[in-house]
Amino acid sequence: MRKQLLGLIVTLLAFVLIAAAADTPGKGMATTAALQRLEVTRGQDGLRVEFKAKGVVAPKVTTLDSPSRIVIDLPNTVMATALSHINVGSDGVKGVRVGMNGQVPPSTRLVVDLESARQHELVAGQDGSFTLKIQDAVVATRPAASTAKAAAPKLVAVSAPVAAEKSEAPAASVAFVEPKLTVKSDPANVPVEPAVKAQAAADRFADKTAAELVAVNAHASMKQDAASGSAPAIQPAVNLAAEQKAQMAQPAPASSGSKYTGEPISVNLKDVDLKDFFRLIHEISGLNVVLDPQVKGTLTIVLDDVPWDQALDIVLKNNDLSRQLEGNILRIATIETLKKEAENRRAQIDAEALAVDKVTITRFLSYAHSKDVVPTLKKFISQRGDLVADDRTNSLIISDIPASLPQIDRIIQQMDRKTQEVEIEARVVAATRQFARDIGTQLGFGWGNGPSAVGGVQSVGTTPTTIGSGLVPNPMYIVSSGGTTGTQIPLFSNLGATGPTSGLQFVNATNNMRIDFLLTMAESRGLLKVLSRPRVVTQNNIQAVVKQGVRVPVTTQAQLGGPPTVTYVDAFLRLTVTPQITSEGTIFLNVDVENTLPDFGNVVQGNPTLITQQATTQVLVTDGGTVVIGGVIQTQNSLSISQVPLLGDIPYLGNLFKHRAVKTSDQELIFFITPRIIQT
Repeated sequence: MRKQLLGLIVTLLAFVLIAAAADTPGKGMATTAALQRLEVTRGQDGLRVEFKAKGVVAPKVTTLDSPSRIVIDLPNTVMATALSHINVGSDGVKGVRVGMNGQVPPSTRLVVDLESARQHELVAGQDGSFTLKIQDAVVATRPAASTAKAAAPKLVAVSAPVAAEKSEAPAASVAFVEPKLTVKSDPANVPVEPAVKAQAAADRFADKTAAELVAVNAHASMKQDAASGSAPAIQPAVNLAAEQKAQMAQPAPASSGSKYTGEPISVNLKDVDLKDFFRLIHEISGLNVVLDPQVKGTLTIVLDDVPWDQALDIVLKNNDLSRQLEGNILRIATIETLKKEAENRRAQIDAEALAVDKVTITRFLSYAHSKDVVPTLKKFISQRGDLVADDRTNSLIISDIPASLPQIDRIIQQMDRKTQEVEIEARVVAATRQFARDIGTQLGFGWGNGPSAVGGVQSVGTTPTTIGSGLVPNPMYIVSSGGTTGTQIPLFSNLGATGPTSGLQFVNATNNMRIDFLLTMAESRGLLKVLSRPRVVTQNNIQAVVKQGVRVPVTTQAQLGGPPTVTYVDAFLRLTVTPQITSEGTIFLNVDVENTLPDFGNVVQGNPTLITQQATTQVLVTDGGTVVIGGVIQTQNSLSISQVPLLGDIPYLGNLFKHRAVKTSDQELIFFITPRIIQT
């Protein structure tokens, strides 16, 4: 019935245009032809587009590109057929479109959409029929399209308003959607693409009433004759088509994509009722559209090649509307309406929660402590809920409405799980190296055997060598104890080594000259290694502490007549570590290592000082891997020189009047940490 009505409207429109042409000066009824028939057939050498017109017509054939198409203009010709589009999709031909410009005198245009340029030929037949032969061979020549584009008239189908339709919207012009249909040789097996569904929806929408006609055009409108261009991409806010497909496939919501997926449409509307636009969305998308009574207003919009779901999103945003999609039902309402409905639902849920009777349950925990999970669970119970932890039985007593209990049970199940354990092994290596070298000299001499003599000074010291008693007594000799065994030479320089371990002596003594030279030396080396290997096992995210050492007593002197007090200070090797097992199987360690040793060489008021070495760090270690932390190296070098003034500064010879002591000490402390996950 609707198709017949549309055909009747087009026929009446043709007669109106013919009459208008007849009233024009210089134009008569005999000069206006009518296009009555249009069909596509398959020939031996390609497709054929056959059309027949009543009256005298003079077709003008033009070839355009970008995209490729063949345009046939029929001047002074009106459309007398309701057929406006034929889908082909084979032999390099997409489809055939026909339209009329509605001017006086009228003009009709046939457009053949091609996949690529083709050779063609227009052959005139008998009784006003014409045949456009399109060959299969592809031609390389492309005529300039700029001239043809400039001369191309607009093609629209104008429809008169229907008196029976009570709509305030004015009658709109209708253009037709470009098809994307693949036609195979078997007519019983023709796949229909989404674009064809959009075309059929636009046709159904145009059939309803003339007052409801809107401009729906993908590529077959006047834009076909203009230069093709691409619109800038718009970041989508709603992907309605993809969301609908995801909801039909599975209940889980689909993630929003980066592009709209609806078929592209072109709309040109002015002061059209919003309800008519949403009816068009229903026809194109196939969704059941339900409008809230508060949805009202008019719409003016011009869009070219925009996906229909994006066009819907733009219209909703401009009119302060929102939508709800449930299955294939699309509900459109104002934002204020949806907000009030959400508030009413929350109020209803709260009212139902206050009206229902509470249920009391008890849950016993195996691994978690009941008092530890109470703060977390209290965030998920309702306003009427109550939660009590029993430490003796390690259980939770929950009193709440039935709707909250399933969620609380799920949380308890997730929290009451066996905790993984980590074995942490630490190797502490402390190495001390010491080196000391001491070289000293002693020189005693004297000259002269008379009242005048030169030699050492007795207060500096005497040589350890006793000279025989046969020498003549001299002031430069010192009689040994008893005065009978011999004499000793006073020292000129006494710079001998402390605790010598080796020495060399040179002595020469006569009545006139005495000399005694001693060279003493000492050297020592020391190496000390201490290896500690503490090991501890702890649960994930639980701190573990290992200590090894002594407690040093510290005495405090008596005060106010009271007795002295003794306190003990820890001198430990302490390892404090907190492991955290990651989801990747690695171990994150929070480590604090401290090594404190008493130094009895440095005593303050009888109490030794404490030497402390500490390292605090956070490291990520693989399971079974070893990390080195806290490498502390301490080096001490000392050089002590004692000499005879002036003589000790003489190059080379000054070494006979010097005492040189060298000390070197190296201390090194290294921590090796190896964590391992214990599989339980």
